[in-house]
Amino acid sequence: MRHLEEQNLYEYVKKKICRMIYEDIYRDGDLIPPERKLSEELGVSRVTVRKALKLLEEEKIIERIQGSGTRVALQYGARKGKMDIITLVAPAQNAFFSQFMDAFQTEAEEMDSLVLFKQKTKNQSLEKCLFQIYEKDLRNVVLWLEDMELSQEALRKLRGLGMNLVLFDTTCQSMYADAVCLDNEAAIRCLYQKLQQNDCKQIGFVGWDEKQVRSVCVREQEYLKLAEEPVICRISWDYRKDPEHMPTAVMEENLQLLSECDGVIYSVAELGIPFERKAKEMGLFHQAAAIDVLPGAEELGIVTLEQDFQKMAAKIFDCLKCQNQEESQWTAEVYKVRGKE
Repeated sequence: MRHLEEQNLYEYVKKKICRMIYEDIYRDGDLIPPERKLSEELGVSRVTVRKALKLLEEEKIIERIQGSGTRVALQYGARKGKMDIITLVAPAQNAFFSQFMDAFQTEAEEMDSLVLFKQKTKNQSLEKCLFQIYEKDLRNVVLWLEDMELSQEALRKLRGLGMNLVLFDTTCQSMYADAVCLDNEAAIRCLYQKLQQNDCKQIGFVGWDEKQVRSVCVREQEYLKLAEEPVICRISWDYRKDPEHMPTAVMEENLQLLSECDGVIYSVAELGIPFERKAKEMGLFHQAAAIDVLPGAEELGIVTLEQDFQKMAAKIFDCLKCQNQEESQWTAEVYKVRGKE
Protein backbone atom coordinates (compact mmCIF):
# COMPACT_ATOMS: atom_id res chain seq x y z
CA MET A 1 0.00 0.00 0.00
CA ARG A 2 2.81 2.40 0.87
CA HIS A 3 4.53 1.61 -2.46
CA LEU A 4 1.29 2.45 -4.27
CA GLU A 5 1.02 5.76 -2.43
CA GLU A 6 4.61 6.64 -3.38
CA GLN A 7 3.96 5.71 -7.00
CA ASN A 8 0.87 7.91 -7.06
CA LEU A 9 2.94 10.79 -5.69
CA TYR A 10 5.65 10.73 -8.29
CA GLU A 11 3.07 10.18 -11.06
CA TYR A 12 1.36 13.29 -9.70
CA VAL A 13 4.64 15.25 -9.84
CA LYS A 14 5.33 14.02 -13.36
CA LYS A 15 1.87 15.07 -14.57
CA LYS A 16 2.18 18.41 -12.81
CA ILE A 17 5.41 19.17 -14.68
CA CYS A 18 3.87 18.05 -17.98
CA ARG A 19 0.93 20.37 -17.40
CA MET A 20 3.31 23.27 -16.71
CA ILE A 21 5.07 22.49 -19.99
CA TYR A 22 1.76 22.39 -21.87
CA GLU A 23 0.69 25.68 -20.30
CA ASP A 24 4.04 27.31 -21.24
CA ILE A 25 5.17 27.83 -17.66
CA TYR A 26 8.20 25.84 -18.77
CA ARG A 27 8.99 26.17 -22.47
CA ASP A 28 11.02 23.84 -24.62
CA GLY A 29 14.67 24.48 -23.76
CA ASP A 30 13.92 26.11 -20.38
CA LEU A 31 15.68 25.00 -17.23
CA ILE A 32 13.22 23.75 -14.64
CA PRO A 33 13.72 24.38 -10.91
CA PRO A 34 16.13 22.09 -8.99
CA GLU A 35 14.83 19.13 -7.01
CA ARG A 36 14.89 21.01 -3.71
CA LYS A 37 12.73 23.85 -4.99
CA LEU A 38 10.30 21.54 -6.78
CA SER A 39 9.86 19.46 -3.63
CA GLU A 40 9.04 22.62 -1.65
CA GLU A 41 6.64 23.97 -4.28
CA LEU A 42 4.80 20.67 -4.73
CA GLY A 43 4.89 19.56 -1.11
CA VAL A 44 6.61 16.23 -1.73
CA SER A 45 9.98 14.72 -0.86
CA ARG A 46 13.07 15.16 -3.03
CA VAL A 47 13.10 11.39 -3.55
CA THR A 48 9.63 11.65 -5.11
CA VAL A 49 10.74 14.52 -7.33
CA ARG A 50 13.82 12.56 -8.40
CA LYS A 51 11.72 9.55 -9.41
CA ALA A 52 9.32 11.77 -11.36
CA LEU A 53 12.21 13.44 -13.20
CA LYS A 54 13.65 10.03 -14.03
CA LEU A 55 10.35 9.05 -15.67
CA LEU A 56 10.27 12.30 -17.65
CA GLU A 57 13.83 11.73 -18.80
CA GLU A 58 13.02 8.18 -19.92
CA GLU A 59 10.09 9.54 -21.92
CA LYS A 60 12.37 12.11 -23.60
CA ILE A 61 10.55 15.12 -22.17
CA ILE A 62 13.48 16.48 -20.15
CA GLU A 63 17.23 16.01 -20.10
CA ARG A 64 19.72 16.46 -17.30
CA ILE A 65 22.88 18.36 -18.14
CA GLN A 66 25.86 17.86 -15.86
CA GLY A 67 26.68 21.13 -14.14
CA SER A 68 23.77 23.02 -15.71
CA GLY A 69 20.62 21.43 -14.33
CA THR A 70 17.54 19.92 -15.91
CA ARG A 71 15.89 21.41 -18.96
CA VAL A 72 12.80 20.74 -21.04
CA ALA A 73 13.92 18.84 -24.16
CA LEU A 74 10.88 17.74 -26.15
CA GLN A 75 11.45 15.12 -28.82
CA TYR A 76 9.14 14.97 -31.85
CA GLY A 77 10.03 11.65 -33.45
CA ALA A 78 8.61 8.17 -32.87
CA ARG A 79 8.61 6.68 -29.38
CA LYS A 80 8.35 3.07 -28.32
CA GLY A 81 4.76 2.54 -27.28
CA LYS A 82 1.69 0.31 -27.32
CA MET A 83 -1.50 0.45 -29.37
CA ASP A 84 -3.79 -1.26 -26.90
CA ILE A 85 -6.09 1.78 -26.65
CA ILE A 86 -6.89 4.26 -29.44
CA THR A 87 -8.87 7.41 -28.67
CA LEU A 88 -11.05 8.80 -31.45
CA VAL A 89 -12.02 12.45 -31.08
CA ALA A 90 -14.74 13.21 -33.61
CA PRO A 91 -18.05 15.02 -34.22
CA ALA A 92 -20.68 12.30 -33.73
CA GLN A 93 -23.26 14.38 -35.61
CA ASN A 94 -21.30 14.10 -38.86
CA ALA A 95 -23.37 12.26 -41.49
CA PHE A 96 -20.57 9.74 -42.09
CA PHE A 97 -19.53 9.18 -38.48
CA SER A 98 -21.21 5.77 -38.17
CA GLN A 99 -19.74 4.54 -41.47
CA PHE A 100 -16.24 5.58 -40.48
CA MET A 101 -16.68 4.23 -36.94
CA ASP A 102 -17.69 0.80 -38.29
CA ALA A 103 -14.58 0.66 -40.47
CA PHE A 104 -12.38 1.96 -37.66
CA GLN A 105 -13.71 -0.57 -35.13
CA THR A 106 -13.17 -3.40 -37.62
CA GLU A 107 -9.55 -2.37 -38.12
CA ALA A 108 -9.08 -1.96 -34.35
CA GLU A 109 -10.31 -5.51 -33.70
CA GLU A 110 -7.78 -6.88 -36.17
CA MET A 111 -5.05 -4.95 -34.34
CA ASP A 112 -6.36 -6.10 -30.93
CA SER A 113 -6.93 -2.44 -29.96
CA LEU A 114 -9.73 -0.94 -27.89
CA VAL A 115 -11.36 2.22 -29.31
CA LEU A 116 -12.47 4.97 -26.96
CA PHE A 117 -14.70 7.69 -28.41
CA LYS A 118 -14.52 11.28 -27.16
CA GLN A 119 -16.49 14.28 -28.36
CA LYS A 120 -15.42 17.77 -27.33
CA THR A 121 -18.04 19.53 -25.23
CA LYS A 122 -19.56 22.74 -26.56
CA ASN A 123 -17.78 25.14 -24.22
CA GLN A 124 -14.45 23.28 -24.08
CA SER A 125 -11.45 24.15 -26.21
CA LEU A 126 -10.01 21.35 -28.33
CA GLU A 127 -6.60 21.97 -26.72
CA LYS A 128 -8.04 21.33 -23.25
CA CYS A 129 -9.93 18.27 -24.48
CA LEU A 130 -6.77 16.71 -25.90
CA PHE A 131 -4.68 17.44 -22.82
CA GLN A 132 -7.31 15.77 -20.62
CA ILE A 133 -6.87 12.67 -22.80
CA TYR A 134 -3.10 12.93 -22.38
CA GLU A 135 -3.44 13.17 -18.57
CA LYS A 136 -5.35 9.87 -18.61
CA ASP A 137 -2.19 8.29 -20.09
CA LEU A 138 -3.87 7.74 -23.46
CA ARG A 139 -1.16 8.23 -26.05
CA ASN A 140 -2.77 7.33 -29.40
CA VAL A 141 -5.29 9.83 -30.72
CA VAL A 142 -7.15 10.05 -34.02
CA LEU A 143 -8.65 13.49 -34.48
CA TRP A 144 -11.49 14.27 -36.89
CA LEU A 145 -11.25 18.05 -36.94
CA GLU A 146 -14.14 18.97 -39.27
CA ASP A 147 -14.51 22.72 -38.47
CA MET A 148 -12.70 22.61 -35.11
CA GLU A 149 -9.52 24.65 -34.81
CA LEU A 150 -6.27 23.34 -33.37
CA SER A 151 -3.07 25.33 -33.45
CA GLN A 152 0.25 23.93 -34.66
CA GLU A 153 1.69 25.02 -31.31
CA ALA A 154 -0.74 22.75 -29.45
CA LEU A 155 0.12 19.89 -31.80
CA ARG A 156 3.82 20.53 -31.21
CA LYS A 157 3.51 20.36 -27.43
CA LEU A 158 1.29 17.27 -27.47
CA ARG A 159 3.71 15.53 -29.82
CA GLY A 160 6.68 16.57 -27.69
CA LEU A 161 5.00 15.24 -24.55
CA GLY A 162 4.57 11.84 -26.20
CA MET A 163 1.14 11.81 -27.85
CA ASN A 164 0.83 10.01 -31.19
CA LEU A 165 -1.56 11.85 -33.49
CA VAL A 166 -3.34 11.22 -36.78
CA LEU A 167 -5.64 13.87 -38.26
CA PHE A 168 -8.54 12.41 -40.23
CA ASP A 169 -10.34 14.05 -43.17
CA THR A 170 -7.98 16.99 -43.45
CA THR A 171 -5.37 17.92 -46.02
CA CYS A 172 -3.47 20.11 -43.56
CA GLN A 173 0.27 19.46 -43.47
CA SER A 174 1.83 19.34 -40.01
CA MET A 175 5.28 18.44 -38.70
CA TYR A 176 3.71 16.81 -35.65
CA ALA A 177 0.85 14.61 -36.90
CA ASP A 178 0.09 12.39 -39.86
CA ALA A 179 -3.05 13.18 -41.87
CA VAL A 180 -5.30 10.71 -43.69
CA CYS A 181 -7.96 11.96 -46.06
CA LEU A 182 -9.84 11.39 -49.29
CA ASP A 183 -7.87 12.24 -52.41
CA ASN A 184 -10.11 15.23 -53.01
CA GLU A 185 -8.39 16.37 -56.19
CA ALA A 186 -8.74 12.93 -57.80
CA ALA A 187 -12.38 12.75 -56.67
CA ILE A 188 -13.33 16.03 -58.35
CA ARG A 189 -11.42 15.10 -61.51
CA CYS A 190 -13.22 11.76 -61.65
CA LEU A 191 -16.67 13.34 -61.29
CA TYR A 192 -15.84 16.06 -63.81
CA GLN A 193 -14.73 13.47 -66.36
CA LYS A 194 -17.89 11.41 -65.81
CA LEU A 195 -20.04 14.45 -66.58
CA GLN A 196 -17.98 15.22 -69.68
CA GLN A 197 -18.44 11.62 -70.82
CA ASN A 198 -22.19 12.26 -70.52
CA ASP A 199 -21.77 15.16 -73.00
CA CYS A 200 -21.91 17.94 -70.38
CA LYS A 201 -20.30 21.12 -71.70
CA GLN A 202 -21.03 23.69 -68.97
CA ILE A 203 -20.39 22.21 -65.52
CA GLY A 204 -21.16 24.15 -62.33
CA PHE A 205 -20.10 23.53 -58.74
CA VAL A 206 -21.98 23.69 -55.41
CA GLY A 207 -20.01 23.61 -52.15
CA TRP A 208 -19.84 25.04 -48.64
CA ASP A 209 -18.50 28.49 -47.82
CA GLU A 210 -16.51 27.33 -44.76
CA LYS A 211 -12.82 27.88 -45.49
CA GLN A 212 -11.73 26.42 -42.14
CA VAL A 213 -12.52 22.95 -43.53
CA ARG A 214 -9.61 22.23 -45.86
CA SER A 215 -11.45 19.65 -47.98
CA VAL A 216 -14.02 22.34 -48.84
CA CYS A 217 -11.26 24.55 -50.25
CA VAL A 218 -9.39 21.77 -52.06
CA ARG A 219 -12.49 20.50 -53.87
CA GLU A 220 -13.42 23.97 -55.08
CA GLN A 221 -9.84 24.73 -56.15
CA GLU A 222 -9.65 21.53 -58.19
CA TYR A 223 -12.93 22.36 -59.92
CA LEU A 224 -11.55 25.80 -60.84
CA LYS A 225 -8.56 24.14 -62.50
CA LEU A 226 -10.87 22.08 -64.71
CA ALA A 227 -13.68 24.49 -65.62
CA GLU A 228 -13.17 26.90 -68.53
CA GLU A 229 -16.20 28.98 -67.47
CA PRO A 230 -16.68 28.25 -63.77
CA VAL A 231 -20.04 28.74 -62.07
CA ILE A 232 -19.73 28.39 -58.29
CA CYS A 233 -22.44 28.43 -55.63
CA ARG A 234 -21.19 28.65 -52.04
CA ILE A 235 -23.74 27.56 -49.43
CA SER A 236 -23.57 28.83 -45.86
CA TRP A 237 -21.96 26.38 -43.44
CA ASP A 238 -24.78 27.26 -41.04
CA TYR A 239 -26.94 24.75 -42.94
CA ARG A 240 -24.36 21.99 -42.51
CA LYS A 241 -26.15 20.13 -39.71
CA ASP A 242 -29.50 19.97 -41.50
CA PRO A 243 -29.18 20.64 -45.25
CA GLU A 244 -32.50 18.89 -45.92
CA HIS A 245 -34.27 21.81 -44.24
CA MET A 246 -32.36 24.54 -46.05
CA PRO A 247 -34.65 27.49 -46.89
CA THR A 248 -36.35 27.08 -50.26
CA ALA A 249 -35.29 30.59 -51.26
CA VAL A 250 -31.60 29.68 -50.83
CA MET A 251 -31.89 26.66 -53.12
CA GLU A 252 -33.98 28.46 -55.73
CA GLU A 253 -31.57 31.40 -55.89
CA ASN A 254 -28.54 29.17 -56.39
CA LEU A 255 -30.28 26.85 -58.86
CA GLN A 256 -31.09 29.89 -60.99
CA LEU A 257 -27.35 30.63 -61.11
CA LEU A 258 -26.85 27.09 -62.39
CA SER A 259 -29.69 27.20 -64.91
CA GLU A 260 -27.32 27.45 -67.91
CA CYS A 261 -25.28 24.46 -66.73
CA ASP A 262 -25.93 21.01 -68.17
CA GLY A 263 -23.87 19.40 -65.40
CA VAL A 264 -23.35 20.13 -61.68
CA ILE A 265 -20.79 18.78 -59.23
CA TYR A 266 -21.81 18.86 -55.58
CA SER A 267 -18.95 18.96 -53.10
CA VAL A 268 -20.93 16.55 -50.92
CA ALA A 269 -24.01 14.43 -51.54
CA GLU A 270 -25.77 15.95 -48.54
CA LEU A 271 -25.97 19.15 -50.60
CA GLY A 272 -26.76 17.38 -53.84
CA ILE A 273 -29.86 15.55 -52.61
CA PRO A 274 -31.97 18.57 -51.50
CA PHE A 275 -30.73 20.66 -54.43
CA GLU A 276 -31.56 18.03 -57.06
CA ARG A 277 -34.97 17.42 -55.51
CA LYS A 278 -35.72 21.14 -55.72
CA ALA A 279 -34.28 21.35 -59.28
CA LYS A 280 -36.75 18.74 -60.50
CA GLU A 281 -39.60 20.63 -58.81
CA MET A 282 -38.50 23.77 -60.69
CA GLY A 283 -38.27 21.92 -64.01
CA LEU A 284 -34.48 22.30 -64.21
CA PHE A 285 -32.74 19.23 -65.56
CA HIS A 286 -29.03 18.56 -65.68
CA GLN A 287 -26.56 15.77 -64.98
CA ALA A 288 -25.43 15.74 -61.33
CA ALA A 289 -22.44 14.21 -59.55
CA ALA A 290 -21.36 14.28 -55.89
CA ILE A 291 -18.77 13.02 -53.44
CA ASP A 292 -20.14 10.51 -50.90
CA VAL A 293 -23.00 8.03 -51.09
CA LEU A 294 -26.20 8.78 -49.21
CA PRO A 295 -29.71 7.27 -49.38
CA GLY A 296 -31.75 9.06 -52.05
CA ALA A 297 -28.84 10.05 -54.29
CA GLU A 298 -29.28 7.17 -56.74
CA GLU A 299 -33.05 7.76 -57.06
CA LEU A 300 -32.33 11.36 -58.07
CA GLY A 301 -29.84 10.23 -60.71
CA ILE A 302 -26.79 11.62 -58.91
CA VAL A 303 -23.51 9.98 -59.91
CA THR A 304 -21.56 9.43 -56.69
CA LEU A 305 -18.02 8.68 -55.57
CA GLU A 306 -17.73 6.80 -52.28
CA GLN A 307 -15.04 7.37 -49.69
CA ASP A 308 -13.14 4.19 -48.86
CA PHE A 309 -13.36 4.34 -45.08
CA GLN A 310 -11.89 0.85 -44.69
CA LYS A 311 -8.69 1.84 -46.51
CA MET A 312 -8.56 5.08 -44.54
CA ALA A 313 -8.90 3.22 -41.24
CA ALA A 314 -6.14 0.81 -42.27
CA LYS A 315 -3.85 3.72 -43.18
CA ILE A 316 -4.54 5.43 -39.84
CA PHE A 317 -3.45 2.30 -37.97
CA ASP A 318 -0.34 2.06 -40.17
CA CYS A 319 0.50 5.65 -39.15
CA LEU A 320 0.03 4.93 -35.46
CA LYS A 321 2.08 1.76 -35.70
CA CYS A 322 4.96 3.72 -37.24
CA GLN A 323 4.71 6.43 -34.56
CA ASN A 324 4.94 3.75 -31.85
CA GLN A 325 8.17 2.21 -33.23
CA GLU A 326 11.18 4.16 -32.07
CA GLU A 327 13.38 2.73 -34.80
CA SER A 328 10.99 3.80 -37.58
CA GLN A 329 12.51 7.28 -38.14
CA TRP A 330 8.96 8.64 -38.38
CA THR A 331 8.22 11.94 -40.10
CA ALA A 332 4.73 13.36 -40.55
CA GLU A 333 3.01 12.81 -43.90
CA VAL A 334 -0.34 13.46 -45.58
CA TYR A 335 -1.84 10.26 -47.01
CA LYS A 336 -4.55 10.62 -49.67
CA VAL A 337 -6.85 7.65 -50.22
CA ARG A 338 -8.68 7.39 -53.56
CA GLY A 339 -12.45 7.00 -53.47
CA LYS A 340 -14.49 4.12 -54.91
CA GLU A 341 -16.25 4.90 -58.19
